[in-house]
Amino acid sequence: MKLGAINHIALTVSNLDRSEAFYNALLRFLGYEQGEKTPQFILWASSNGVITISPSNPESLNKKHDRYSPGLHHLAFSADSREDVNRLYEYLLEQGIEILDPPGEYNYLPGYYALYFLDPDGIKLELTHIPNWPPQL
Repeated sequence: MKLGAINHIALTVSNLDRSEAFYNALLRFLGYEQGEKTPQFILWASSNGVITISPSNPESLNKKHDRYSPGLHHLAFSADSREDVNRLYEYLLEQGIEILDPPGEYNYLPGYYALYFLDPDGIKLELTHIPNWPPQL
């Protein structure tokens, strides 16, 4: 482990079954495998880390995620190539997943190529390919 590396990401969802189906497909595409599953959470792991989803409290069930409120704005995953980004885009279209921005180059860093989409609760997700990433520090 490296000091400061992200150990895991934990997301709260409104419908565990619906989100399990969504994240199973997405995370399998990204190389994660589903591990532990309980009524309180579902866990996926890869050599890159761990992601869990848990049901939200009943008072929050009718609320959509607002990325401009304090908290998580979006979650970005790395892709090995532009082709990975394009393949995920085609899959998301086939599944009727809401696309915010289709694959394209964005002016964040040289060669930044990304796709932006929403999970079932409106959490913004991204798959990005950045040549020569991570930088050598």
